[in-house]
Amino acid sequence: MSLEPAPRPANSLAHELVASLMRANFISAAPEDTLLEADRIMRLARIRHLPVVKNGILVGLISHRDVLSASIAKLEKSEPVERLDHLRSISIGEVMQREIETALESTTLASAARRMLRLKIGCLPVVRAGPSGPLLVGIVTESDLLRAAYAPEFYGASD
Repeated sequence: MSLEPAPRPANSLAHELVASLMRANFISAAPEDTLLEADRIMRLARIRHLPVVKNGILVGLISHRDVLSASIAKLEKSEPVERLDHLRSISIGEVMQREIETALESTTLASAARRMLRLKIGCLPVVRAGPSGPLLVGIVTESDLLRAAYAPEFYGASD
């Protein structure tokens, strides 16, 4: 008796391009915005990743986890008002991830999914080469990939 999983049929989405699935209408932040603003945006929009853009150029990424990490010390010993003041005093640029994985519009969904799984990341900003750096043109998240593969009726829902 074999313990190997049964072979699966190839996913019809595997060869589609990121451009077909990415969200071209996305929320972004500026490096000088505060962590409090990032926290509020992510909570209101119900998102976990916020690309950081300066003059259209992708310069970083901040996640909900980054905001939590920056405020964890304040959560242990402070009142809620002190936590808010703390988040208000830190700019996104101070804690954003600068070395981020990205995808091109021509990246296949299978390649994007494999990279996200391998690196244990929840999103890939989609960029296009620009004269001053990578221009942010979209974002694809793990929720987008799951939705496309298994629940297309939820297309457009936030992650």
